[in-house]
Amino acid sequence: MSGVKLLKNFSAYTFGQFLTQMLSFILLPIYISQLSQEEYGIVGFFMATATLLNAIMQFGLSPTIMRYYYDYKDSPLQFKSFFSTLLVFILMANILISLVLLNIGEHLLKNMLSDVNILDYLFYVVGYSFLFTFPLLNLSLFRVHGEAKKYLLFNVFQFFLSFLMIYFFIVIQKEGALGKIKGEFWARLPIFLFSFYLYSKYFTIKNLKVKHLKRSLNFGLPLMFQSLLWWGLYRLDYFLISGNLGSESLGLYNVAFQISFIVITLGISFSLAWTPYFFSIAKIQETKVLYGNILGNYFMLLSLIGVSILFFGEYFLELIGGEKYSEIFEFLPFLLLGAIFQSSYYLIHQTIQYSKKTWSIPLILGLGVLVGFWLEYLAIDTYQLFGLSLVKAATYLVVLLLTFYIGQKFYKIIIPTNKVIISVVFLMISFTLGYVLEDNLYSVFIKVFTIVFSLFGLWFLVPFFNKEEREFLLKKITRK
Repeated sequence: MSGVKLLKNFSAYTFGQFLTQMLSFILLPIYISQLSQEEYGIVGFFMATATLLNAIMQFGLSPTIMRYYYDYKDSPLQFKSFFSTLLVFILMANILISLVLLNIGEHLLKNMLSDVNILDYLFYVVGYSFLFTFPLLNLSLFRVHGEAKKYLLFNVFQFFLSFLMIYFFIVIQKEGALGKIKGEFWARLPIFLFSFYLYSKYFTIKNLKVKHLKRSLNFGLPLMFQSLLWWGLYRLDYFLISGNLGSESLGLYNVAFQISFIVITLGISFSLAWTPYFFSIAKIQETKVLYGNILGNYFMLLSLIGVSILFFGEYFLELIGGEKYSEIFEFLPFLLLGAIFQSSYYLIHQTIQYSKKTWSIPLILGLGVLVGFWLEYLAIDTYQLFGLSLVKAATYLVVLLLTFYIGQKFYKIIIPTNKVIISVVFLMISFTLGYVLEDNLYSVFIKVFTIVFSLFGLWFLVPFFNKEEREFLLKKITRK
């Protein structure tokens, strides 16, 4: 894949991923106008539950398909056998899991949200989670074939269907928090059916093999635990907040999390484009240098975006009538820092995946969950959302550094020191300004100046880009 094609694919993956991951952010004006803080807290609770179920029901097999495709790409019949074995397993296992949850789900959740009728939500939450799993397999197939346009169109279809359904149940039907969950469920049903239509060229009932399932689960289960542990890192606190601070605080936190998720989405999007490309060129020695430069540049890009949100997010919130949520800016800076570290994690954990020694991934994340949640539990009563967000940022940083350290043992990438130092200094100065500056015209000028000066400084004042990068960027800017 050429650099130009990688850039094009990244653009398609980014836009597609933004539509999927940022649906809640795009719908934020509707949620703010139609839902109370308590209702938005209920939405956050049940969507956190759905995310947990999504991770379990995927069994880590979506990235498994992408990794093992390269072992079977020269043998279409073998890949059909491999894919079909996984699809039959996921379908049967998730039917069983759904039946169990529908029978015991009320007993599991009623003590966590005692003022809500769990049964009103249970069917839609479990059903949404079941339906959510299968389109992800299509997206993995698009990625391994380099079909970025199909990936984009599939996500555009999902986005508009989800938007229309959620809008219908919340705005037209006036069903509040339940309307959000209903909309997610009914939007997924046609996507689920369409996914099985797309599977037709890969599926065969003949030649299903247990050995395919054993290999896949050996690779995929650690990634399932990775998903569960990531859920624990940024969703388990929803239950902690609900139990200790109430639904209104959970509503505040949910809005802040959706805003910080802009940064996380960028990390996920680039990972979607980079991972299959990296797997295809990993054996080339120059890839280690390329990987390091990309990581350094992207960390700076994430930092610039995070700082821009910190500087100007409050004005956006006022624009959409969200003044009642303005207190989120007391703790949002730490969620943004955490989002930068989490997104950077997505760019480096492929070094472990490439080695196929994936069990070290859940060990690192498990340590993060245990220590991070314990510290959050200690901090929440005294320091509330501020303390919880501070702990979260620190946890993500430790997870990032440990993953980088372990990954270097399997696949050593070379990151230019100057890129790391300049990015960290920029973050420290900018986040300090974000806390110190008052909300007035003078501070707006300083914020704009800081962003513009930083952008030009990367080119002319500090040695951030190397010679090849400058030449490449100049060609793109001047279109030569």
